[in-house]
Amino acid sequence: MLRFACCMLLALLLLNSTESRAQDATLNSKLTELKKQNNLTDWLYERIEYTNANPQQLPFLLKTQTEAWRQPANADERVAWLTLLTTQGYDQLQAGDILSSINYYEEAYAYYYKYKVADFDANEYICKPLSNNYTRLGDYERAVFIQQRSVDNLPAADVDNIASVYSNMAISYYSMGNYPMAESCIAKGEKLVKSSEVKFRLQNILADIYYDHNQLPEARALLTKNIAHQKKVDAESAYSRFGAYTTLGRVELKAGRLDAAESAFKTALLLVNKWFPGDRQRERANITAALGKIERELGRQTNALAYLNDALKLLRINTAEGKTQAKLIYGENNLVDIFHEKALVYKSLKQDEAAMENLRYALLATDKMRREFADNKTKERLQHDAKGLAEEAIEMASALYSKTKDSKYLNLVLEIAEQTKARTLADEIQHSHQQIANRHDTAMRHLLDIERAIAYNERLAMEGKDAGRYRQTVNVLKYNLSLLNKTYRREAADGMLPTSATLAALPQQLHVVEYFWGNKAMYAISIRNRAVERVVRVANADSLSKQITTFINNYYRNGPGAMLNAPKAFYGQSNAIYRQLLSGMSLKNGEQLCLVPDDVLGHLGFDGLITNSNYKPIIQQWPFLLRQVSTTYTFSLNALLKNKPQGSAHDNFTGLFVTHQNNSNTPIIAVKKEAEAVNKLVRGDYLYDAEVNNKAFFNAFENSAVLHISTHAYLSGVNKEPTLDFGTQKLFLFELLAKRNKPSLVVLSACRTGDGLLAQGEGVISLSRGFSAVGTPATIAGLWNVNDDAVATITAGMYKHLLAGKSTGAALHLAKLNWLQAVRPADALYLPYYWDSLTLMGTDATVKLQQARGFNYLYLLLLFLPLVAYVVWRLRR
Repeated sequence: MLRFACCMLLALLLLNSTESRAQDATLNSKLTELKKQNNLTDWLYERIEYTNANPQQLPFLLKTQTEAWRQPANADERVAWLTLLTTQGYDQLQAGDILSSINYYEEAYAYYYKYKVADFDANEYICKPLSNNYTRLGDYERAVFIQQRSVDNLPAADVDNIASVYSNMAISYYSMGNYPMAESCIAKGEKLVKSSEVKFRLQNILADIYYDHNQLPEARALLTKNIAHQKKVDAESAYSRFGAYTTLGRVELKAGRLDAAESAFKTALLLVNKWFPGDRQRERANITAALGKIERELGRQTNALAYLNDALKLLRINTAEGKTQAKLIYGENNLVDIFHEKALVYKSLKQDEAAMENLRYALLATDKMRREFADNKTKERLQHDAKGLAEEAIEMASALYSKTKDSKYLNLVLEIAEQTKARTLADEIQHSHQQIANRHDTAMRHLLDIERAIAYNERLAMEGKDAGRYRQTVNVLKYNLSLLNKTYRREAADGMLPTSATLAALPQQLHVVEYFWGNKAMYAISIRNRAVERVVRVANADSLSKQITTFINNYYRNGPGAMLNAPKAFYGQSNAIYRQLLSGMSLKNGEQLCLVPDDVLGHLGFDGLITNSNYKPIIQQWPFLLRQVSTTYTFSLNALLKNKPQGSAHDNFTGLFVTHQNNSNTPIIAVKKEAEAVNKLVRGDYLYDAEVNNKAFFNAFENSAVLHISTHAYLSGVNKEPTLDFGTQKLFLFELLAKRNKPSLVVLSACRTGDGLLAQGEGVISLSRGFSAVGTPATIAGLWNVNDDAVATITAGMYKHLLAGKSTGAALHLAKLNWLQAVRPADALYLPYYWDSLTLMGTDATVKLQQARGFNYLYLLLLFLPLVAYVVWRLRR
């Protein structure tokens, strides 16, 4: 009997194989004939229809472009080509490959707008799935852009489709945390909608907003009411009903009602299985993972692991045996959540190594996501959102080091900290290098043209009356740039150095302290002799952040009054902050200290911190950190090493000095004094007032070893854009673009040029950061509104030491020490408000400068000439 069954099975397989070969032969014959007829339209549709009938033949469809004998030449062929691209995008999404799906839809989008294919429904078949894909990936800015284009392109009478787009746009805004805009989109949609199905979706999104605001009873009531009103469930309404039950499950889970949550999730799973068999694998995986979370919270860890591994199998990450294939991990929020859940399960089972492994998988999925992002705001938000996950990983790695004393866990702490710090800046630096290296490439030249157009329209939006129109142009240009820049962007995102290479590239004598600021604790990572020597944990991160913020505002940003009026209080608070930030770092007298700040520390000057708790009334004798070590700063080690000096093609100095403001005839005395002091020391080009403009700046930027800028700086507009004021013109941060030649050092002798909005995980978005982004190895900038006389004196002193061959960090350090050691009219002038604003951000290296030809040398020569003439006269006698 068994033998008979085997024979029958073999016969069936042979029959199927024969039928398949016959089918393939028929298809090939049709395709060959259509190619002979030069009938590209039917040739494309034949391949599409064959794959629709045989989904397992997707690789055949994906080869269509390479096997086509020519490009489309008329309207019908272009519609067929767009149908091919969108089918490929849809099929790749169903197969679970979201990144490939995005690529095909982006190609369709670019093709549609290039050829203006009027007979193709781009809103339904390109914009909707593409924006949904961006949302799945977490790239909400690009999702909103595509959704807004759909709204603009749809006929006003097509109210249900417009309302449907508003529902998707509400999801994007809600997901990025912009609840007012999400609620506005829901209101616009509900005002237009006629379809009960679209109204149902809008209500579901409103329930999501209630969920995020912890309005759980309201969310539950709204969802329950919506589900009850939906009497008929069919293929069209099933997905929205599934969404309602999924959100209801999340609401019940957050409320701690695990049985109700499980019931809602299982109902959602039944809907998917019934109405979408074989499809919606992502949704099926998400529900399975949610059930795993419930099992974990119920303490049934074995069941939880089974659910979570099943979810990973559905997403094609795990093998049938449950083994995770790290090389197949891709960027998606749901993957991050699943690996995080697995880590929590293993942690509860006391399997710390397995927990650590899954946390790293979660961080890897996060990192893969950022490679696909185009908008810096999206990247910054991702870094902010990933901070909690990174903190868990750092805490676990620290605990494993305490248990094992294996130094690999200290290196892992550094690796995770670097993953969360200034990654967008490192991408921009890498991109600047690519622009310069590929400047003769046609695609790169086109890319640079778009970047210049963006900067031009950004300026018009900042200065013009019709800001909305220019902002819309910027959005279109930025999206087009994101499509052009995809290959370069991925290369940039791949450019993070391994921890071992990072440590090996640091100067041997440098002591680095890198900070990671989490939700629960702050971590200080000490690196000495190219090795991580210790990690110090400081608890109560939120309380410490408030303490430091208050300290900076009271004693620095609001002027010197608080220091002057209560020096003892300042002394005590400064020492308390020093002890929390640096007392465990074993600082050695005279060593070079490089600080990698995080969070609020980006606004703090460390040189003025007090290292001893014994108060002395004489300020000049206070034990400032400046007296102990020479301090520099960097946004991240990765950014520091990417921006190493390449050797300037120039050795000249250019100074830009704006000594008059607002057409006043009265000079700013301190700027005039600073210009005169530097001019006596350094030979170079000095431009003043009307000579200083944007053109002069960019010329100086490309032709100087050192560029010195002395003028006012501030934050402009609602977005707090860092701005340099050149009197008749302004230079905005976004106008800084990569140049082949750049200064080795930019000195920003102006107020708050190191200040700006704080992007968590990224650092302070300042002018100093902007110069770093375009490849400048080092900048000296001010953290607060500087005292002009002090800065003029310290800047001149710094140039004296630079001319003597000192490095930039050492020269600035010595100039500050000179201020402290010199006699001042009042003891209060030794307070750090006056001398600690300027900081070096970036590489500490020597720079090329030429000494000024002073009149003293000429005077001595004139005195010496008569003596020479006299000696010659005597010899001739």
